[in-house]
Amino acid sequence: MNSHHRVLPVLALTAGLVSALTFGLTFGLTAAATGAAPARAVGPVLPVQCEVGAETVLAWDDVAYDLRGTCGVVRVSADHATVTMPAATRLVLEGTGNAVTAKPLLDVEVTGAGNSLATPSVRSLVVSGPGTTVTVAGLVELAELSSTSSTLTADVVNLARLRGADAVTARKAYRTRITGSDNVVGLRRADKLVLTGDRNAVTVTRGRTTLRDRGDANVLDLRPRRRR
Repeated sequence: MNSHHRVLPVLALTAGLVSALTFGLTFGLTAAATGAAPARAVGPVLPVQCEVGAETVLAWDDVAYDLRGTCGVVRVSADHATVTMPAATRLVLEGTGNAVTAKPLLDVEVTGAGNSLATPSVRSLVVSGPGTTVTVAGLVELAELSSTSSTLTADVVNLARLRGADAVTARKAYRTRITGSDNVVGLRRADKLVLTGDRNAVTVTRGRTTLRDRGDANVLDLRPRRRR
């Protein structure tokens, strides 16, 4: 086992554990499960202590993780895990079907399919895994979506780049560039919108938008709008 691919120390398991749970073939670890049925098909909550300067790898499938401390890089390679975590320098979602609730994040990369993330803010968001759902209560400074059937819902997006076939909803987007096709974008206000892809649907309900459309068969509802 490489030292940088390890799960950092588990603090404690929930008391009253009564039945065994196999966490995965990689680790061959057996823990205990509570008698109460969980909300998802996951095991007991595992408190994990982050360490500054170390990479925290979450590799056990169907487990609920509770991360504590100051997190650097957090890598989720597990499938169908539930993760609650503090702020982190970087979050990487490689597994599938995971649900993450986090404090503010600097960099996020999603390569696995069917993951969901909820966080107050993100500096950089890169999504290539299909079927990803990202909800950001505040600001996304940079969002790059190059997947299919993924959705980003945010309050404000400084720069959005859509290269696949995804969906973005926001109260305000300063700059939006759509090079992919079959995207759906719904904005309350947008300063600048550039399209080179085809068959995209964009709605801006308020304010004035500078528009450049070089694609084909795009459906635009921008009122009022400025063209250049």
